[in-house]
Amino acid sequence: MVKRLKVTVLVDNKPAPGLKNDWGFSAYLETEEHKILFDADTDPSVLEYNVRKLNVEIKKLEFAILSHHHYDHSGGFSYIGREIPGLTVYIPPGSGEALESLGLKPQVVGKSMEILEDIYIIGPFEAWSGFYEQALAIKVDGKGIVLVVGCSHPGADKLANEAREKIGEDIYHILGGFHKPSRAVIDNLAKFSRYISPIHCSGDEAEQYTRGKYPEKFYEIRTGSVIEY
Repeated sequence: MVKRLKVTVLVDNKPAPGLKNDWGFSAYLETEEHKILFDADTDPSVLEYNVRKLNVEIKKLEFAILSHHHYDHSGGFSYIGREIPGLTVYIPPGSGEALESLGLKPQVVGKSMEILEDIYIIGPFEAWSGFYEQALAIKVDGKGIVLVVGCSHPGADKLANEAREKIGEDIYHILGGFHKPSRAVIDNLAKFSRYISPIHCSGDEAEQYTRGKYPEKFYEIRTGSVIEY
């Protein structure tokens, strides 16, 4: 059972004082027992700088998750490979050779699964021919599902619905890239999500629409944000 969860946004497109940022996404998640990396940004030097500035205990990672095979989510794994050689990285279908060359251990995910108690990989779903994406869901006791997404190429609402069906809870907070979603996608998420944080590739329109129509649900985050549940 996960009683407490802390999410630190290591890198997002939006800057924060004293930190570096670029077009990419990475988040560090801590429960009482586990430490997980979700995606690794674009630039290893940016990721490393922010890890140090935010006092993140990167060497205590148990594993990492790559949402999809795009460089703005995988580029920083060279830094992770130097710090934690042999770390397992759960990847969607696709080549793991680049990660192996960095000294990491890619493990392909075939379907939604519980990897630790109340911690799930959601997906992978095919976004287009041969290209897949997955998400990370953590069931927080007394809250619901915290769902972290990379770019949501298959649809943020599709990933969220899969998490709800797999885990049997509503979404407490969905955060990450929504890939310039339609308003219908945001409306769908609002039906069963307590908080919504469209960042990274979501686009200004998605943020403005969510903030305007669902002000009680919109939760703004950026590089360096720390959210505790």
